[in-house]
Amino acid sequence: MKPNIPIVDISNLERSRAAKRKSVVENLCSAFHEVGFVAIQGHGISRTLFSGMREQAKELFNRPMQEKLKLRVQQDNYRGYIPTGFFTPNRAGERPAEQMVDQYEAYKLHYETDHDDAICKHCSLYGPNKWPLESKELKDTVQEYWRACDRVTMSLLGAIAEHLSVDEEYFRDVFYKPLSNMTLLHYPPAKAKDKSFGIHPHKDTDVLTILAPDPVGGLFVRSRYSKDWIAVNGPDDALIVNVGDMLEIWSGGYFVSTPHKVINPRQADRYSFPYFAVPRYDVLVEPLDFHEGEFKNRFATESSQPAQIEKRSMHCGDVSANIWLSNWPDAAAIDECYDPYIK
Repeated sequence: MKPNIPIVDISNLERSRAAKRKSVVENLCSAFHEVGFVAIQGHGISRTLFSGMREQAKELFNRPMQEKLKLRVQQDNYRGYIPTGFFTPNRAGERPAEQMVDQYEAYKLHYETDHDDAICKHCSLYGPNKWPLESKELKDTVQEYWRACDRVTMSLLGAIAEHLSVDEEYFRDVFYKPLSNMTLLHYPPAKAKDKSFGIHPHKDTDVLTILAPDPVGGLFVRSRYSKDWIAVNGPDDALIVNVGDMLEIWSGGYFVSTPHKVINPRQADRYSFPYFAVPRYDVLVEPLDFHEGEFKNRFATESSQPAQIEKRSMHCGDVSANIWLSNWPDAAAIDECYDPYIK
């Protein structure tokens, strides 16, 4: 299937290849500005690791329901198994219609932290993950893939820092003990005439989302210009990367966080394992202090947004915790136009 989002080979992002690096940085950031989605090649993650992750996800979700429920998420611990329909949007004044119940089951993982780490006292989203006791291969495979996604994230943020004319060390600092997380997902085949979503239309609140290739398909992104929904296609060896709200804020609105959704295909089960890059709990994301000159001039000439940089901010710990708590079935319902930004 022909790719329909920009494709960028990031293998030349090393500092030692300055001339080639500049071209990669420009192409990558142009995709983040125009589309908010990009397929990246040259990321260094093997297809064997992709296959290993998919096989481990299949094994996990094929377990008997009683085993999975023993590992289910708790209101005080956002880790573990999430049954189908559990996190359907909780909106004020309405119960979700059948077609609004998201058709997936999931397994939630967060940045791994020991119980006795002092950071756990400051944010409830830190702590050890839940792992099936007998499944060492699942833990080993996920942690290997997680480290690879961490590496790719920092490489992409280095390119973004260069494009925005900001200090790359800032990103390294705010991603020390991050709130980065991962969701293992199983989407069952859609039934005939089923109008429900795999995952309803939404934007990600993180900095960057990294998604491994999926042969089944079903991911759609809304065009920034026509507002049509477009199936996301990329090369089999590419990672799909999209901008989240936090990066949009950091860039003053120059990079775009784009709505997307999942429609369950009818011919096969779909397995996915998106990685969400989120800074440390105490980080306040706000427009970066861009150096005078190059980026500010580029912003004014290239951006479809007003030339004045948008003034929004988002507290990483507060937003992450509020999203989790507001989606809990017994929690107070949220308004449909709920906006996590601190104005």
